[in-house]
Amino acid sequence: MITKIDEIIEGKGWETRKKILEELSKRPSTAYDLSKRLDLNYSTVKYHLELLEKAGMITCNKDKRNRYFYEVSKNVNLLKIL
Repeated sequence: MITKIDEIIEGKGWETRKKILEELSKRPSTAYDLSKRLDLNYSTVKYHLELLEKAGMITCNKDKRNRYFYEVSKNVNLLKIL
């Protein structure tokens, strides 16, 4: 199911997703690291990361130690231009 950008930006929880995007724009991070830096529950962070990934706003990559790192995608940089 494709999520519309409007639902991500204007929907409930946008402030949390915005904080996550701000942190990810600084450097790629794991969900655990984000939860600690933002003082949020891990499951809350994972939920928002999944929404952002479905919308194409972030990408997820696995490192050699099987940790999942999230980073801002090029699509978010395009939104900043608009």
